[in-house]
Amino acid sequence: MRPLPRVASVAALALLAATASVTSAADRFAVRAARFVDVKAGLVRGPVWVVVSGDTVESVEASAPAGLAVTDLGDATLLPGLIDCHTHLSSRVGLSPMEQMKSSAAHAAITGVNNVRATIEAGFTTCRDVGGGELVDVSLRDAIKAGEIPGPRMQVATWALSMTGGHGDDRNQVDYHWCNDLETGVADGVDECRKKVRFDVQQGADLIKMLATGGVLSANDDPRHTGYTKEEMNAICDEAHRLGRNVAAHCHGKEGMIWASNAGARSIEHGTYMDTEAAQVLKKNGTWYVPTLYVVEPIIAPGNPLKIPEQNLAKARAVHMQMHEAFKTALKVGVKIAFGTDVGVFPHGTQAKEFKIYTELGMTPMQAIQTATTSAAELMSWSGKVGVVAKGSYADMVAVSGDPTKDITELERVKWVMKGGKVYKDELKR
Repeated sequence: MRPLPRVASVAALALLAATASVTSAADRFAVRAARFVDVKAGLVRGPVWVVVSGDTVESVEASAPAGLAVTDLGDATLLPGLIDCHTHLSSRVGLSPMEQMKSSAAHAAITGVNNVRATIEAGFTTCRDVGGGELVDVSLRDAIKAGEIPGPRMQVATWALSMTGGHGDDRNQVDYHWCNDLETGVADGVDECRKKVRFDVQQGADLIKMLATGGVLSANDDPRHTGYTKEEMNAICDEAHRLGRNVAAHCHGKEGMIWASNAGARSIEHGTYMDTEAAQVLKKNGTWYVPTLYVVEPIIAPGNPLKIPEQNLAKARAVHMQMHEAFKTALKVGVKIAFGTDVGVFPHGTQAKEFKIYTELGMTPMQAIQTATTSAAELMSWSGKVGVVAKGSYADMVAVSGDPTKDITELERVKWVMKGGKVYKDELKR
């Protein structure tokens, strides 16, 4: 009998748990830095002393507190831990479609342990994982929470819901002999959609991922076409909300994002063909937009390093500049924007390159930083706990050598990382 995939995932995680290396700090101490990016106020100030008690920030002070050990970061700039709202943390990068189909859940779990470590060391202390196979994402989340491996705080979506022949149907590229219902989140019709939402929640989903349009890296579909009917989208969102879950809607096409927003999706992922009309719908409904702009760059890079099939390369080239225009439209209309990258298509730990594109397209560096802190935390319904350094928040902080409000690429070179009062990386030269 074939062992259950989740058992394999958990076993693989447990096997690698011994590789975790985390520096524990005292129960109560202070962290000092020359500069502090206050994302709530939208300004840089300093010096600052952050008093940490256990895994929580006790206070933020302008002068040294008496009687406490101090971790002095010298001339560094301190920020809240960063948040990526669109990740695939168990994804193996650069595999051909056939290699992906042959890749086991156990291998994905082993890769995932490395991916979550790379992610936290890059300064991302919180992530939404918006679609993983065979519950590897659930196992990663739980192993991190239990302290078995280092990694970010996670919300996970388990299987992404897709119509038959949609963006999430891996059977698009094979014949029926290869079909396996447990490999995908395919569901058709209102009743099937409701049942699939219930199944995902049963299996540990923190949120529901709905594939509302076609995609770029899937076979035989069009990113502009809707992937579900209005009735199906309404059913998915209604059932998710009834069970206390938000919905992240993969949407490239305009019609799909309007339908998903009106159905009650919490966020639109990608939003490639957003125009002013669609942006106004998102703004009216309070729907978040997660841009994922950098992901196209490595896909269309010379030499095809990610081994992308030609039909998918053609789609990527078609959406590249369209995604930039959508971002500028959303910014102009005033749509709420949260940072997200689609890392997992490209190597984990490199997603901070997304920030520079935001500033090139019209955001200030502070606005870009806020998309990955206060805004991302609000999208995840975790405001006050992550995305800020303030009384009562988790002691999740990162530091860089320079000032990211003057050079946003500093965030591509995070030197120091703390999560929950524990140091996971320290490469500062003090």
